[in-house]
Amino acid sequence: MELTTQQLQRVEHYLDKKNITYIDVRFEVLDHIVSDIETKMEDKKLDFETVFYTVMDKWNIHLKQTSSWLYGIAYSAPKIVMKKVNNNFRKWFLISNSLMILLSMIESRIDLSVSEGTQLFLTNSLVIINIISFFILVFFMTKNSKTKEKTSYSFILKTQSLGGLIAFFAIIFSGIIEGITPIYSFTFMSIAITYIYSHFLKKHKEAIKKYKIS
Repeated sequence: MELTTQQLQRVEHYLDKKNITYIDVRFEVLDHIVSDIETKMEDKKLDFETVFYTVMDKWNIHLKQTSSWLYGIAYSAPKIVMKKVNNNFRKWFLISNSLMILLSMIESRIDLSVSEGTQLFLTNSLVIINIISFFILVFFMTKNSKTKEKTSYSFILKTQSLGGLIAFFAIIFSGIIEGITPIYSFTFMSIAITYIYSHFLKKHKEAIKKYKIS
């Protein structure tokens, strides 16, 4: 039994109230809810109103607002959205931060004293790399800010806005300022953040193309 246009609008309104505005998640949830309602109406011979409230009770727990340690309490989303973004982002977070910590430990234990000429070369190289990385990241952020559509990937991109600040610190701690000890692991983190941002920006664009209805 297919739902009427008015009944579908009821479901859409429910998703609006639950802040399911991420088009990839919304498409999937809408499909599941509609299928669930239609099946129960058909199998149990119940009216739409009865089935609607039963199904909504079932979905309320999945659509409750929640946060994650990956992003902090400043960022929240419906539970089903958070689950999807965590699954997509967790491995990138763990790998990049583990490598950052490992490089920092190596950096603190190894004598990195070099000749003045070598230090100048390293400083110039790091400055160039970090400046390029910084401007590429800013370019990607600017490009993303012009996109109105929201996907689960855009949530990840939003949480990475501090990446620009880290990239800026990478420039400062590359040895360009006299008296400030270079922290080479910052350069790795700057490059990693830029790459991760570009990866999820690509996923975001692909999701818009796949789910957006013209």
